[in-house]
Amino acid sequence: MRVLVADDDDIGRMVITRLLNKWGHETVPAKDGEEAWELFQKNPARIVITDWSMPKLSGLELCDRIRSNKFSRYVYIIILTSREGKENTVEALGAGADDFMSKPIDSAELNARLRVGLRIIQLEEDQQQARIHLLQSEKMASVGQLAAGVAHEINNPTGFVSSNLKTLGDYFDDLAGLVKKYKDFCIKIHDDSSCITLPLNDELNGILEYEQRIDLDYILEDTNDLIQDCRDGTERIKKIVNDLKDFAHPDEDEVKPANINQGLESTLNVVWNEIKYKAEVVKDLGDLPLVDCYPHRINQVFMNILVNAAQAIEDKGEIHIQTRDLGQEVEIKIRDTGKGISEEHLAKIYDPFFTTKEVGKGTGLGLNMAYNIINTHGGSIKCESAIGRGTTFIIRIPIARTRKEK
Repeated sequence: MRVLVADDDDIGRMVITRLLNKWGHETVPAKDGEEAWELFQKNPARIVITDWSMPKLSGLELCDRIRSNKFSRYVYIIILTSREGKENTVEALGAGADDFMSKPIDSAELNARLRVGLRIIQLEEDQQQARIHLLQSEKMASVGQLAAGVAHEINNPTGFVSSNLKTLGDYFDDLAGLVKKYKDFCIKIHDDSSCITLPLNDELNGILEYEQRIDLDYILEDTNDLIQDCRDGTERIKKIVNDLKDFAHPDEDEVKPANINQGLESTLNVVWNEIKYKAEVVKDLGDLPLVDCYPHRINQVFMNILVNAAQAIEDKGEIHIQTRDLGQEVEIKIRDTGKGISEEHLAKIYDPFFTTKEVGKGTGLGLNMAYNIINTHGGSIKCESAIGRGTTFIIRIPIARTRKEK
């Protein structure tokens, strides 16, 4: 375990460091609170052992800074001091410390208190893993929910491409028959020059009758249309597959400049089968700069809100999507004309497992996931809704990379 040891007393710091190394821990020594804070920011430790009284930055101030920054993984903090008295213990714990030890340090006591910290960290790790599994399950459930719709969107163009190819095959057989008649006619003239002097009307009439029977003019005209339809269909399939690939990427997790409007378009393409029967989509996409974000997480937010919007529309309605550049951040508004959310439920929509849907229709994690993703980006998500008046989600994401720890 990585342990940060902050103490301005060189001997005390060395003794603790040696003990920790002996017990198998990785140690990061710091001679004062300010150096400890700098080292912690570069590579956060899971356990911090800090003296109370230090120059530049005290142990309590160091503790307060760690707690104020809300790092994603819990940090177990032990305060060391030669001070005695219940009021000092209360003050240390009030600053955010987990434990309090009096100097001089007893090695057996320190080891026991460290084991307590390790147990708490393990519990927190187990809870994190459970949360990750829950969120991954929600994402997979969301993708699973869309799988049939995506398959339908792919099957449509696949169906007419297949149908067109069958028709083109029939046309080819007819054209091959016509070409054979032309070829036989030419061979006959070439091999028997005497036939040139004979009436050729019978041969030509046979060919012309065949042309009329297969409707050559229509075949030539329709063939171009069928080929173009096939090209359009394969392009549609390609776009759906690419958008689905851009949307998913579960293993790609890095911050990169992203086109928010393109992310919305890709997500719309993936969820289109969920929307097209319920709502007309009205887009007002502004000119946006590239936004520093986790693109696939942001797409997950769009998907959850768009699918919820479609499900909130009982008959036929509209979904309005608007994007704007606000200078330091971009704003995305997604508004539906659905049934709306009651004031009572509005305060709970981001709570994990809260859902107003029927059993089996929702996990209650979609909006909780959306909230956490936007919060991770240092942004904000706001919902305005009323029964019978529809719902509007307003998302704001910083353009520059000023986001919180994952």
